Amino acid sequence: MKLFLVLVSLLCVTHNYAIQVSVTQGILEGEELANEVDGSTLYSFKGIPYAQPPVGNLRFKAPQPVSSWEGVKNATRHGAVCPQFDILTNQIIPGNEDCLFLNIYTPDLNPATTLPVMFFIHGGGYVSGSGNDDFFGPDFIVRKNVILVTINYRLGDLGFLTLDTEEVPGNAGLKDQVLALKWVNENIAHFGGDPKLITIIGQSAGAASVLYHLGSSLTKGLFNRAIALSGVPTYDFNYSYKPTKRPYILAKLLGNDTTDPAIALEFLQSVNVQLLIQPDVSLLATESVSTGNIFRSYYFLQIVEKDFGTEQYLTKNYLELIQNGSFHDVDVYLGSTNLETAVMASNIDALIQEIIKNPQLIVPREILNQVTPDVSLEIADSLLQNYYGDKRLTV
Repeated sequence: MKLFLVLVSLLCVTHNYAIQVSVTQGILEGEELANEVDGSTLYSFKGIPYAQPPVGNLRFKAPQPVSSWEGVKNATRHGAVCPQFDILTNQIIPGNEDCLFLNIYTPDLNPATTLPVMFFIHGGGYVSGSGNDDFFGPDFIVRKNVILVTINYRLGDLGFLTLDTEEVPGNAGLKDQVLALKWVNENIAHFGGDPKLITIIGQSAGAASVLYHLGSSLTKGLFNRAIALSGVPTYDFNYSYKPTKRPYILAKLLGNDTTDPAIALEFLQSVNVQLLIQPDVSLLATESVSTGNIFRSYYFLQIVEKDFGTEQYLTKNYLELIQNGSFHDVDVYLGSTNLETAVMASNIDALIQEIIKNPQLIVPREILNQVTPDVSLEIADSLLQNYYGDKRLTV
């Protein structure tokens, strides 16, 4: 699969000129660029806010549409990335909570025929990543007369904590993506794009997001095609463990031992965002499963929301959506990037040794969390027998 590599490129600038575009919220000043791939013209608009800053009493909550601004907004630099734990470097990236920005790259602001749009959702396990072009560049895509849009969305506990209440039902990070998609539908024509020709595309966790959007009533009519690369919602790492209890564990780690959702919310909204990231790492590392001595990392992830009489992003378990065929009627392309998980290859021997020691690790999490240790071992043995027969798993 070459498409992911096509997106990954660095912008080679040979000249730049200021260029202004009026959108519903105000005026944006971007740049006219030329890149060295083919010398074609490229118009770049970065750091466009699509939501109000999700800070203070908006932390953990569904995003609110961005307000209009006066004057000209600089759109020549990326906005801040969202606070995160980088799963590739094992480092904290402070970022900024005011991080709900999108970037638009177009080959033509006034084409004879409006252009198709690719709305890209980055991966990173819902804990890391951004839409910045230091990793997901536009060079090759725009040469095909396609507009590229990339986005930031909230990650980790900031994006996926749930208190199981009307105020904080969960899925804020996915709702960020929906609001960005609505902004693009409303404004992409100002960049030469056709709002009726929007393809949402994602890689890894971004691909899982794409498939979730196919089953959410909140996204109906916002796109007409979908591409999911190397990720599905049913993947093991997309399974959350006791999600409604996690906020209270988090609050306790930070010094407030409560089971009252209102108290927990007030406390967690008041603490420094950097403290929220640090215990997030500890929480992932220490959350255990009651099936023996098996430890697994469980992120703050998407959740089926209760019906509080307000808009729900996810109303059913994804497997139920599949069984019921509850999806938007759009074209869908499923694939995989050609070097998916290659970065983890250096760890493969240690992983195999861990599986030999604890075969329950190959049992899907949704099953592992519901059975006894003896049953989980029986399931693991059956899986190994199915794939390896009488051969023993070795390094």
